[in-house]
Amino acid sequence: MKKKLLVCFLATALCLSATACDVKTGDKELDKQLNEAGEAIEETANEIADAAAEEIDKATDTSDIDFDKTTTKEWGDFTIDVPSGMEFKGGDFLDENNKSVFSVKKSELSYFDFNEEDEQTQKNQYDYNKSTYTEKQKDVSGKIGDIDWEGFQYSDGFGGNGIELKTQVNGKFVRVSATFAFDDEVTQKLLASLKVK
Repeated sequence: MKKKLLVCFLATALCLSATACDVKTGDKELDKQLNEAGEAIEETANEIADAAAEEIDKATDTSDIDFDKTTTKEWGDFTIDVPSGMEFKGGDFLDENNKSVFSVKKSELSYFDFNEEDEQTQKNQYDYNKSTYTEKQKDVSGKIGDIDWEGFQYSDGFGGNGIELKTQVNGKFVRVSATFAFDDEVTQKLLASLKVK
Protein backbone atom coordinates (compact mmCIF):
# COMPACT_ATOMS: atom_id res chain seq x y z
CA MET A 1 0.00 0.00 0.00
CA LYS A 2 2.87 2.39 0.82
CA LYS A 3 4.32 1.73 -2.62
CA LYS A 4 0.99 2.53 -4.29
CA LEU A 5 0.79 5.87 -2.45
CA LEU A 6 4.30 6.68 -3.62
CA VAL A 7 3.37 5.91 -7.23
CA CYS A 8 0.27 8.14 -7.00
CA PHE A 9 2.40 10.99 -5.68
CA LEU A 10 4.97 10.57 -8.45
CA ALA A 11 2.31 10.42 -11.15
CA THR A 12 0.71 13.61 -9.84
CA ALA A 13 4.05 15.41 -9.73
CA LEU A 14 4.86 14.36 -13.28
CA CYS A 15 1.43 15.48 -14.54
CA LEU A 16 1.87 18.87 -12.88
CA SER A 17 5.28 19.14 -14.46
CA ALA A 18 3.96 18.35 -17.93
CA THR A 19 1.07 20.77 -17.50
CA ALA A 20 3.27 23.62 -16.29
CA CYS A 21 5.69 23.18 -19.20
CA ASP A 22 2.93 23.24 -21.80
CA VAL A 23 1.11 26.42 -20.70
CA LYS A 24 1.60 29.40 -23.04
CA THR A 25 -0.03 32.72 -22.16
CA GLY A 26 1.49 34.93 -24.84
CA ASP A 27 3.22 37.00 -22.14
CA LYS A 28 6.96 36.24 -22.62
CA GLU A 29 7.94 36.90 -18.99
CA LEU A 30 5.05 34.85 -17.61
CA ASP A 31 5.74 32.02 -20.09
CA LYS A 32 9.38 32.04 -19.01
CA GLN A 33 8.39 31.82 -15.32
CA LEU A 34 5.91 29.00 -16.03
CA ASN A 35 8.52 27.06 -17.98
CA GLU A 36 11.07 27.49 -15.18
CA ALA A 37 8.50 26.36 -12.62
CA GLY A 38 7.61 23.36 -14.77
CA GLU A 39 11.27 22.42 -15.17
CA ALA A 40 11.80 22.72 -11.40
CA ILE A 41 8.78 20.51 -10.72
CA GLU A 42 9.99 17.96 -13.26
CA GLU A 43 13.49 17.94 -11.76
CA THR A 44 12.06 17.43 -8.26
CA ALA A 45 9.75 14.66 -9.49
CA ASN A 46 12.71 12.91 -11.13
CA GLU A 47 14.74 13.18 -7.93
CA ILE A 48 11.85 11.72 -5.95
CA ALA A 49 11.42 8.92 -8.49
CA ASP A 50 15.14 8.10 -8.30
CA ALA A 51 15.03 8.07 -4.50
CA ALA A 52 11.91 5.89 -4.54
CA ALA A 53 13.53 3.43 -6.97
CA GLU A 54 16.55 3.25 -4.66
CA GLU A 55 14.32 2.59 -1.64
CA ILE A 56 12.42 -0.13 -3.51
CA ASP A 57 15.72 -1.76 -4.52
CA LYS A 58 16.86 -1.71 -0.87
CA ALA A 59 13.51 -3.10 0.27
CA THR A 60 13.64 -6.07 -2.10
CA ASP A 61 17.29 -6.92 -1.35
CA THR A 62 17.24 -9.57 1.37
CA SER A 63 20.95 -10.45 1.26
CA ASP A 64 21.56 -8.83 4.67
CA ILE A 65 18.82 -10.81 6.45
CA ASP A 66 20.55 -13.54 8.48
CA PHE A 67 18.51 -16.25 10.22
CA ASP A 68 21.68 -17.70 11.73
CA LYS A 69 21.67 -14.63 13.99
CA THR A 70 18.24 -14.12 15.55
CA THR A 71 16.80 -12.43 18.60
CA THR A 72 13.71 -13.94 20.20
CA LYS A 73 11.04 -11.33 20.92
CA GLU A 74 7.93 -11.78 23.06
CA TRP A 75 4.95 -9.48 22.61
CA GLY A 76 1.58 -10.24 24.18
CA ASP A 77 0.65 -13.78 23.17
CA PHE A 78 3.36 -13.90 20.48
CA THR A 79 6.95 -15.11 20.35
CA ILE A 80 9.01 -14.72 17.17
CA ASP A 81 12.66 -14.98 16.13
CA VAL A 82 13.78 -11.74 14.47
CA PRO A 83 16.76 -12.23 12.14
CA SER A 84 19.73 -9.91 11.88
CA GLY A 85 18.92 -7.30 9.21
CA MET A 86 15.33 -6.89 10.39
CA GLU A 87 13.87 -5.11 13.40
CA PHE A 88 10.95 -5.73 15.75
CA LYS A 89 8.38 -3.01 16.48
CA GLY A 90 5.61 -3.60 19.02
CA GLY A 91 2.24 -1.88 18.84
CA ASP A 92 1.11 0.43 16.05
CA PHE A 93 0.92 4.17 15.32
CA LEU A 94 -2.23 4.51 17.44
CA ASP A 95 -0.88 2.66 20.48
CA GLU A 96 2.75 1.56 20.84
CA ASN A 97 1.74 -0.63 23.80
CA ASN A 98 -0.96 -2.56 21.89
CA LYS A 99 0.03 -6.18 22.58
CA SER A 100 -2.14 -7.55 19.75
CA VAL A 101 -0.14 -5.82 16.99
CA PHE A 102 3.53 -5.92 15.99
CA SER A 103 5.82 -5.73 12.97
CA VAL A 104 9.05 -7.30 11.82
CA LYS A 105 10.58 -5.14 9.13
CA LYS A 106 13.66 -4.46 7.08
CA SER A 107 12.37 -0.99 6.10
CA GLU A 108 9.11 0.91 5.67
CA LEU A 109 8.69 -0.85 2.29
CA SER A 110 9.79 -4.33 3.42
CA TYR A 111 7.82 -5.72 6.35
CA PHE A 112 5.57 -8.26 8.06
CA ASP A 113 2.64 -6.82 10.04
CA PHE A 114 1.00 -9.16 12.57
CA ASN A 115 -2.49 -8.55 13.97
CA GLU A 116 -4.50 -10.49 16.53
CA GLU A 117 -8.16 -9.63 15.90
CA ASP A 118 -11.61 -10.91 16.66
CA GLU A 119 -13.05 -13.22 14.01
CA GLN A 120 -15.29 -10.62 12.34
CA THR A 121 -12.56 -7.95 12.18
CA GLN A 122 -10.16 -10.46 10.67
CA LYS A 123 -12.72 -11.49 8.05
CA ASN A 124 -13.63 -7.90 7.17
CA GLN A 125 -10.02 -6.73 6.84
CA TYR A 126 -8.97 -9.82 4.90
CA ASP A 127 -11.92 -9.56 2.50
CA TYR A 128 -11.28 -5.85 1.97
CA ASN A 129 -7.61 -6.43 1.17
CA LYS A 130 -8.45 -9.32 -1.14
CA SER A 131 -10.80 -7.10 -3.14
CA THR A 132 -8.21 -4.28 -3.21
CA TYR A 133 -4.92 -6.02 -4.08
CA THR A 134 -5.95 -7.92 -7.20
CA GLU A 135 -2.95 -7.63 -9.55
CA LYS A 136 -1.75 -11.18 -10.37
CA GLN A 137 -3.60 -12.40 -7.28
CA LYS A 138 -3.50 -16.10 -6.43
CA ASP A 139 -4.61 -18.10 -3.41
CA VAL A 140 -1.89 -19.62 -1.22
CA SER A 141 -2.03 -21.94 1.77
CA GLY A 142 0.12 -24.34 3.72
CA LYS A 143 1.59 -25.30 7.03
CA ILE A 144 4.60 -23.25 8.13
CA GLY A 145 6.10 -24.40 11.40
CA ASP A 146 3.19 -25.39 13.63
CA ILE A 147 0.61 -23.14 11.97
CA ASP A 148 -1.72 -23.71 9.01
CA TRP A 149 -2.07 -20.54 6.95
CA GLU A 150 -4.46 -19.56 4.19
CA GLY A 151 -4.45 -16.40 2.15
CA PHE A 152 -3.48 -14.81 -1.13
CA GLN A 153 -0.45 -13.41 -2.87
CA TYR A 154 -0.42 -10.48 -5.29
CA SER A 155 1.96 -8.37 -7.36
CA ASP A 156 2.91 -4.98 -5.95
CA GLY A 157 3.31 -3.55 -9.47
CA PHE A 158 7.07 -3.06 -9.06
CA GLY A 159 8.23 -6.62 -9.64
CA GLY A 160 7.70 -7.62 -6.01
CA ASN A 161 4.97 -9.46 -4.17
CA GLY A 162 2.70 -9.01 -1.21
CA ILE A 163 0.79 -11.53 0.87
CA GLU A 164 -2.20 -11.47 3.14
CA LEU A 165 -2.49 -14.52 5.41
CA LYS A 166 -4.86 -15.57 8.16
CA THR A 167 -5.11 -18.37 10.67
CA GLN A 168 -6.66 -19.37 13.97
CA VAL A 169 -4.31 -20.57 16.72
CA ASN A 170 -5.39 -21.51 20.25
CA GLY A 171 -8.67 -19.64 19.75
CA LYS A 172 -6.90 -16.50 18.53
CA PHE A 173 -7.45 -15.04 15.05
CA VAL A 174 -4.16 -13.89 13.53
CA ARG A 175 -3.66 -11.98 10.27
CA VAL A 176 -0.35 -11.20 8.56
CA SER A 177 0.24 -8.59 5.83
CA ALA A 178 3.68 -8.66 4.22
CA THR A 179 5.70 -7.43 1.25
CA PHE A 180 7.15 -10.87 0.51
CA ALA A 181 6.02 -13.88 -1.51
CA PHE A 182 4.47 -16.82 0.33
CA ASP A 183 7.25 -19.20 -0.72
CA ASP A 184 10.06 -16.69 -0.07
CA GLU A 185 12.73 -18.03 2.29
CA VAL A 186 12.28 -15.03 4.61
CA THR A 187 8.53 -15.68 4.87
CA GLN A 188 9.00 -19.38 5.51
CA LYS A 189 11.70 -18.97 8.18
CA LEU A 190 10.07 -16.04 9.96
CA LEU A 191 6.62 -17.63 10.14
CA ALA A 192 8.13 -20.98 11.15
CA SER A 193 9.46 -19.28 14.28
CA LEU A 194 6.11 -17.73 15.25
CA LYS A 195 4.48 -19.11 18.40
CA VAL A 196 1.05 -18.06 19.70
CA LYS A 197 0.03 -18.79 23.32
